[in-house]
Amino acid sequence: MCDKSKEILDYTIEFLDKYVPEWFETGNKSPLFIFFSGPQGSGKSFTSIQIYDHLVEKYGDTKSVNFASIDDFYLTHEDQLKLNEQFKGNKLLQGRGLPGTHDMKLLQEVLNIIFNNDQHPDKKTVTLPKYDKSQYNGEGDRCPTGQKVKLPVDIFILEGWFLGFNPLLQGIDNNDLLTGDMVDVNAKLFMYSDLLWRNPEIKSLGIVFTTDDINNVYGWRLQQEHELLSKVGRGMSDEQVHAFVDRYMPSYKLYFNDFVHSEGLGSIATLTLGIDSDRKVYSTKTRCIE
Repeated sequence: MCDKSKEILDYTIEFLDKYVPEWFETGNKSPLFIFFSGPQGSGKSFTSIQIYDHLVEKYGDTKSVNFASIDDFYLTHEDQLKLNEQFKGNKLLQGRGLPGTHDMKLLQEVLNIIFNNDQHPDKKTVTLPKYDKSQYNGEGDRCPTGQKVKLPVDIFILEGWFLGFNPLLQGIDNNDLLTGDMVDVNAKLFMYSDLLWRNPEIKSLGIVFTTDDINNVYGWRLQQEHELLSKVGRGMSDEQVHAFVDRYMPSYKLYFNDFVHSEGLGSIATLTLGIDSDRKVYSTKTRCIE
């Protein structure tokens, strides 16, 4: 692990080692959610997996610790093709990635099982989906089998690049960027916010990676793709990476600054880490809400 990644991980562990024990001390039997949010390439996926390993080592003997990415809930390839046709005039919904390209029914079913496990004492496990981005020449598809995790769930880690983005109300939130293709994406985003970070039933800790320039995403994704090319010999060209990131930029421009400044991803507390283009931490802020 490089020094910069370790620095990010150390801040994150310090935050969780304070608030996770406090949660268990309350005696609350509801699952504790840990939301990770940050731009593509910022290191959130890497860090969230390291945090999963840390929490399993610390609590795994007595608690059920689980991890998923919002990407695991992408629509199947077949259903994505149907979405492509339904919104064929919207380039942002052509292919996976943005709000609207996930199986919200499946996500709702998984959450219902997690939260209502006491109503089904005979149910011992819940299956979390897994998604394979390499299928169909990179278009991706859901894996035929998922990951079974035991119930009840005590800690659930969920990471994703737009977790915490709050949709705008047309006619109330006046923003020139809420036009064209973003109107459909914004409408889809309500389902995610209501189900996850705005859901009053979910008690959560939030970990947010922000940056001094959102255009750093281009460099981070290029770096990731070059590493992939060196390892497996295939991947996107620089031009393809740039076009890939372009699809996400309208969402960053519309939601990202307000999301970061709200410091409200977690319903209990939120850690916000500012990282520069080299992923070096330049600021840390913790907001305790409860």
